[in-house]
Amino acid sequence: MNPRGLLIVVATGAFFAFAYNGASAPDPPAVAAGPAVAATSAGDTGSGAIAGKVSFLGTAPPTVRVKLSADPKCAAMHTGGLEHQPVKVKDGGLADALVYVKSGIGASYPAPAEPLLLDQIGCDYQPHMIVLMAGQPLKIRNSDDTLHNIHPRPALNKEFNIGQPRRGMEVLRILEKPELMIPTGCDVHPWMRAYVSVLTHPFFSVTKEDGSYAIKALPDGEYEVEAVHSQLKSVTGRVSVKDGKPSTLDLTFKGG
Repeated sequence: MNPRGLLIVVATGAFFAFAYNGASAPDPPAVAAGPAVAATSAGDTGSGAIAGKVSFLGTAPPTVRVKLSADPKCAAMHTGGLEHQPVKVKDGGLADALVYVKSGIGASYPAPAEPLLLDQIGCDYQPHMIVLMAGQPLKIRNSDDTLHNIHPRPALNKEFNIGQPRRGMEVLRILEKPELMIPTGCDVHPWMRAYVSVLTHPFFSVTKEDGSYAIKALPDGEYEVEAVHSQLKSVTGRVSVKDGKPSTLDLTFKGG
């Protein structure tokens, strides 16, 4: 390890589960988030950070063109068609991966009272990947002039299925248990898919278009960090944060 704590980890054996012709293949099951082992007193934060890049090596699955003819209102919103890219790779960087501290921190962090918004807009979910803390409100909105229903299929949290037939309708729900990559769909429009993750602490980041991420406000400690993606097997690495200084951890998924 160099002075900045640079570590590169590669995961092999990626698997893909994605949509064809607007119909979704079975998702990988949602899984529990890793246990948090206290290295400091509960609720501690600091000035340290972990940053790096999540990369994808191999051939990504092809872009999927969605058939919208089942709902003329959806088709009218996308006159040029709608495409989904199950694994988004740009210059080797992987977007929409969740990078979080899996172990090495205390778990007693208060959930924010401010809701996070999952919007149904343009007959699609925005954002595609959303992360909140256990107990934090999730606001679900229908911004389209057509019927949507929000239907997560968790393994640990309570399942719900709520119809929103009118534009502007909103509902709040709270997920109490830590769980990763909960597949969330609209039964009316099977191509719509989002992934909801629930953590017990605020030390996480979602990779940007170029695969970069940054986890901030960490106290000093030894951490196990995991990167998860809705279509790929997870990869983990270990890193040290010392004297409030930033450390670098690059993670790589290796596909076919």
